[in-house]
Amino acid sequence: MLCANTLKTAAFKSARASAGLRRVAALSTFSQLRNAAAGSAAAAPKAPEPAAKKPMSPLLASVLGLGAGFLMYKVFAGPKEEEIRYIEINDQINSFPTALRPPLYPLDTNFSLLGLGVRSVIVESFKVYGLGIYIADEDKKLVPMILNSFFLKKTFIDTDESKTHKENIKDALDDPVKSVVLARNLLDGGIRMAAKFTPIKNTNLTFVREGIIKTIWNHPDADANKEVLEKGIEELRTVFNKKGSFRKDDDLLMELKKDGSLLLTYMDNKRGEIFQMEPVKEPMLGRFLFSQYMSGPKPLSEACKDEITDSLVDLV
Repeated sequence: MLCANTLKTAAFKSARASAGLRRVAALSTFSQLRNAAAGSAAAAPKAPEPAAKKPMSPLLASVLGLGAGFLMYKVFAGPKEEEIRYIEINDQINSFPTALRPPLYPLDTNFSLLGLGVRSVIVESFKVYGLGIYIADEDKKLVPMILNSFFLKKTFIDTDESKTHKENIKDALDDPVKSVVLARNLLDGGIRMAAKFTPIKNTNLTFVREGIIKTIWNHPDADANKEVLEKGIEELRTVFNKKGSFRKDDDLLMELKKDGSLLLTYMDNKRGEIFQMEPVKEPMLGRFLFSQYMSGPKPLSEACKDEITDSLVDLV
């Protein structure tokens, strides 16, 4: 069911605005702070020469030197986040970021882009929404561990001895049958993912919910797991009970947790409101859904699926 915590804060609006969400390249927070600091330093009046002081004792100087050295090590040797870039996939909507990071997006951790595309229905010219699929930064290391496992390499991946392991992985991910097996192993292995939907034309949330359900039923293994999926879809209908318009340039986020539960969040970007729904706990539902974005004979967006394939190969 829809949580009571409908958030409407100036902080949210200010975060969305300061991130350069429009279709222009945006500086990272680090770059903005760095440039602001540089401007402040240049504008500051020159300080008067300090008066001569007594020399510091050698012991105190050593202690302070060690402390400063440790601080510099922690600042400069620690991991640095990549600058977020924005990629235009349709001129009717805002560009998609190369990373989703809290608190700008209500997610549990940082996610990086795997693939982008546009979802079309009926005919290619009727574009419904932009789609971005992201992987948790902390889980990138799991991709080579899973795809390099002996069973997958022997049975599904390294079947052409004339090709490298990476080339065979790409072929397997491009295969409509093998790709489903690889996607299942990646998602069952606990890799967290997120999806971002942004409507290109005004639609409604009921239409989107029914589209998600149809996508799950189209999974190649759906019929063999009908009873479990029916319970999961009933759960999805219960929690996805928000009705009304889903306007152009608003966002629907879907976060797949490590345990397979699925958390949906609707972001009304015009009003600065966030509606977070209760999680769908049936793991098969969320995993089947994300499998449909990255594998199978009929992916929702061929362009997005191809980019996901390339990104996964690069992680191996």
